[in-house]
Amino acid sequence: NMPQPAPASSESPAPQLMERPASFAFDPSSTTQHVGSTFTVNVQLNGAQNIFQVPMQISYDPKLLQVANVSNGSFLSQDGQIVTVTHREDDGTLQVTATRPPGAPGISGQGSVVTLTLLAKAPGQASLTIAKGGARDPAMQALPVNGASAAVTIQ
Repeated sequence: NMPQPAPASSESPAPQLMERPASFAFDPSSTTQHVGSTFTVNVQLNGAQNIFQVPMQISYDPKLLQVANVSNGSFLSQDGQIVTVTHREDDGTLQVTATRPPGAPGISGQGSVVTLTLLAKAPGQASLTIAKGGARDPAMQALPVNGASAAVTIQ
């Protein structure tokens, strides 16, 4: 048998590494809470390049968790800019958008985009999931961001 030629993709791995999309992460990624307690979870963005706005959709079980507050993290305002955070809840889906002021340059690196304050409503295994997430540069071009999930055990 003739040896199989190597697939073309293995010849130049370097560009793929540089093109790796940014990713979301929850901090902490797992936590145990008591019913009735209020706790915070940070939504972090890693490997971001030239980010102006971060829209995200976070799914959760509204029977187990209630969103008490969504506040700005440190990432988009690290240069002192005033960041606007809007959020809307709809039966287990939380839409959050964090935006830098018009005309501000993009931010790169990693950090906390928003801090979620959550109330543990009932015992069970809850999860927070960002299925659809993204970011936009100052020209409002969409940049892909990999999703994330966190586990919340409520006792």
